[in-house]
Amino acid sequence: MALNPKVVEDELIKQSEAANRGQNITYSDFVTAMEKYALNIQYPPPNGVSSAAKILKSLLDTIPTEPPLPIAVPIIKMAVQLFALGIMLGKPINGPGSAAPGTGSGIFPTVPPAGQPAIDSILSQPNDVKAVAKQLSLAIHTYMITGQYDAFGFVIPPPTGPTPTPGPVPWT
Repeated sequence: MALNPKVVEDELIKQSEAANRGQNITYSDFVTAMEKYALNIQYPPPNGVSSAAKILKSLLDTIPTEPPLPIAVPIIKMAVQLFALGIMLGKPINGPGSAAPGTGSGIFPTVPPAGQPAIDSILSQPNDVKAVAKQLSLAIHTYMITGQYDAFGFVIPPPTGPTPTPGPVPWT
């Protein structure tokens, strides 16, 4: 499997349709969409996905959604950023000697995406539900794949000591 923005898009559309039917949709529901998307991650493995989702849902469930808050966009951006950090913490390093040995060098840490996703303009204008879901899912996906993971890094042992050979790959 690999990260697929269509998973987030479909979930956001389902949530919008549920809201139109009168169902209360919360920030926690947004995290559920992110969780379904991130469970497909290949690099790094999805070790931290469920625990990151659980923590974020607990935090975000305390924030009211009625009436809609003017700080909704920063909340969503922060949630995506913290979610990525949770994924990174699930597999902070990959390689021999790490807590969960893997195929990486054991030298390059897993690096979450920097900053926050660029979603302000998407959520600041009225738009068709499907268009917003597509734009938002692509922005989140573009952000997430900037993370780095040491999937295939290795160390070459020269006479003076080990030299890391870069092997990080984007999150996929």
